[in-house]
Amino acid sequence: MPINHDDIEPQLSNAQEAFRLGGQTLEEGLDVSSAELVQLRKACRLLSGAERLLEDGYYTLTIEAAFTSIERTLLFWLITEGHHDPSQPPQSHTTAINRSAEVGFITDEVATKLEDLWNENRAYTYYQDGVATDDRGDAMVALADEIHLQIVNLVGQSHDCICE
Repeated sequence: MPINHDDIEPQLSNAQEAFRLGGQTLEEGLDVSSAELVQLRKACRLLSGAERLLEDGYYTLTIEAAFTSIERTLLFWLITEGHHDPSQPPQSHTTAINRSAEVGFITDEVATKLEDLWNENRAYTYYQDGVATDDRGDAMVALADEIHLQIVNLVGQSHDCICE
């Protein structure tokens, strides 16, 4: 028997209302007006969250957050350098990787390896039957942390980073 509207009401309406209404308590650190800082700070939060999830043994979520942190960090750089219009959402999770290579920020080799890592491991772990492990989570957090650190320092905005 399928789930019908009555089965999940009022939670569905509450969720819709929560996204529709403003004036709620904002996540600390994300209350900035510039598009690039929003991406940077979301990357910081994702990275910090990934580290906590890794400590708590939630490896699938660790891997997901680490990949998304890399995506947000690259998007931060692309917006900062004028290579991405922040009003246009990325077309896919690998858009920031491919665009970063197109403009010469990362080499084609790095882009290919990051995209392969995404396609062969992130999707496999998240959607299929790939097993998330502590070693895989730890390696992804280390990679996301290194990319984040290098880009923040390169742009000279470490003072805007809110990583814990």
